Amino acid sequence: MSDLERRERLEAEARARLNPEIASAVDNALAARDAHLSQNGSEAGSRRELLSIRWASDAVMTPPPEPEVLVAGMMRRGELAVVGAPRSFGKSSFAGNLAVLGGRGEGFLCGALQIARPFSTLICQGEIDEWESSRRWRLLTGEGRPPQGAAESFDRWRIRTVRKRTSNSGGEGGDRWSESDEWIEATLDGRLELTLAEYGFDALVIDPWAVFYSGAENSNDEVEAALDKLRDLAMRRAVAILILHHLGKSNEARDPEDLWRGASRLADWASTRVTMLPHYTEKQAEAQGMTRQQARRYVDVKFLRRSTQTDDFSMVFDPETGWWSRWAAPAEAAEARRIHLDVPDVVDALRASGGSWRSKKQAAEELGIAQETAGKLLGTAVRTGAIETTAGARGATIYCLPGAHLGDEP
Repeated sequence: MSDLERRERLEAEARARLNPEIASAVDNALAARDAHLSQNGSEAGSRRELLSIRWASDAVMTPPPEPEVLVAGMMRRGELAVVGAPRSFGKSSFAGNLAVLGGRGEGFLCGALQIARPFSTLICQGEIDEWESSRRWRLLTGEGRPPQGAAESFDRWRIRTVRKRTSNSGGEGGDRWSESDEWIEATLDGRLELTLAEYGFDALVIDPWAVFYSGAENSNDEVEAALDKLRDLAMRRAVAILILHHLGKSNEARDPEDLWRGASRLADWASTRVTMLPHYTEKQAEAQGMTRQQARRYVDVKFLRRSTQTDDFSMVFDPETGWWSRWAAPAEAAEARRIHLDVPDVVDALRASGGSWRSKKQAAEELGIAQETAGKLLGTAVRTGAIETTAGARGATIYCLPGAHLGDEP
């Protein structure tokens, strides 16, 4: 039943409950209203206006093109992803890792999510200033290579929501009638789309949502109107959008996404929902002699996707390089024993791999960490004599156990 039919039925029921004199006045007012609407054509053709449909057989036989994957298990063109985490929890560093690896076109985000192809990224910075951002970019590119395909903007654009209302009235004397309609519209700063089009960015990072969204954070209607604008932008420009968001004050929820601050529609609209949670409780961290800052480096990453599912994993942040790496969360944590990746772990992994790694990239993949973090660990292991290096083909560096026989190099 349409809204118009429902309204007409309610009006008929209301007239049936009135006495004849009042019912006659109501009929006259409604007739005047219908005449007014007919003259203006506002509802004249609505009775025959249908929704567009697609038959399931067409969806199977002639499916639309699959959106291009940028990060396997996380981001596609035209989709919206949200990462929720506590404040000062490494969300911005996560975005920086994403942008650098996207520019390189290879590697594994957090040591777990494969970069599917090269892509360019625009990060809209809403919390850190230009100096702090420069410091972080230098950390991420410790080898002196400036990041390619990564850009940032410190301009304060906004997604604004506006409540609108229209009213109609007519008739004369006792036959007057009136009605009103209220709705919410969102407006998006036009500079954003022009910038995406001008430079051809493949991915957009909004860091964080609270800075660039100016509507009521707890209103599902307003949030939905704003997300509708972003979704339309993502689809038309084939841009992957990543929103960074804060968690609320509650520590208990049925699902990790329920911990996000504000309206639930933000999680409902996202194709990929990622929640970063502390791995250690305060009690476990204290038992292991960790400071608050040290404990916050160890994170459990929870995924919920609409398409193919991505397994949860744990990761660790290296404050000296600015990189997140995959981390095998130890079962010993429950027993309050401090476990971390160190030189002995490198030696054990190297021995399990046959005694040699042909490159730093192979070492990073075997250890499940970023190449920058692997390079630091390998350097420490070499300086302490735990492992050795030898020259490989085309200037490559081979890492091996002391005295290991590598055979003939190709």
